[in-house]
Amino acid sequence: MRASSRFKSVFLEQMLMGFQLSGFPCRTMSLRARMQAIKLSADVAMAVARGSRRWTHGLIAHLSKKEDNKSFLKCILGKQYERLTMPCYSSWKIQRCKTILRRSFRERFGKQKPAQACTLARSLVKKRAQVLKRLVPGGKAMDGYSLLDETMDYVVCLQAQVDLMRHLLGAFEASKLRAQTKGTSSQGRKSIKDETDGNKKDLIELCMHLSDNA
Repeated sequence: MRASSRFKSVFLEQMLMGFQLSGFPCRTMSLRARMQAIKLSADVAMAVARGSRRWTHGLIAHLSKKEDNKSFLKCILGKQYERLTMPCYSSWKIQRCKTILRRSFRERFGKQKPAQACTLARSLVKKRAQVLKRLVPGGKAMDGYSLLDETMDYVVCLQAQVDLMRHLLGAFEASKLRAQTKGTSSQGRKSIKDETDGNKKDLIELCMHLSDNA
C-alpha cells in the first residue's frame, strides 16, 4: 500500500500553509519553537490530506487539547475544524480468512492443548490490540476490526509523511546552499528580513515542484 498522488499534493499544500501561519522559517524562533511548528504543521497536513478517517479525527482532537494549538487549527482547517474534532464512527469490518486463521493457530499453538492454546491466543491478541490502541490516534474508541484497518492506513500515511518531509528537507538544503553561494559571489550577506523572505519563496517553489512530481 502506498499513498496516492493526491495525498502528496494536498499534504505539501497544507504543510506550506502551516509554515506560513506559524511564522516558519524565522530566525527569531527558537529551535524548540521551530520543531513544534514543523511537527504540528506535518501532523495537520497529514490528517487533512487523508480526509475523514477515524484516526484523522482522533489526531485533530488530540492536537486541539492544547490551547496554544486551537487558534492555529481553526485558522488552517476553517470549516473542517468542527467536523474533524468530532468522533468518526465506522461499521466496516475486515473479512477474515478462516484457512489463514487455522494455519496460524496451528503453527503457534499446535503443540499445546486446545483450551490452553485458546487462552494464550486471546491473551496475545488482547495485549497487541492494547498496544495498537495507544499508538493509533483515537484508537481507544476502536474495536478489533476497525483498529486493524485504521492502523494499516495510519502507517501508510506516516511513511508518506516521512518520505515527503525527507525530500522537502533535502531540496530545501540544496536550494539554501545555492542561494548562499550566489549571495556570497554577487551581493554578499543579506539582511535577516531578505533571507527570511527568500526562504519562504524557496519553500513555495519547492512545494510546487514536489507536488508536480508526486
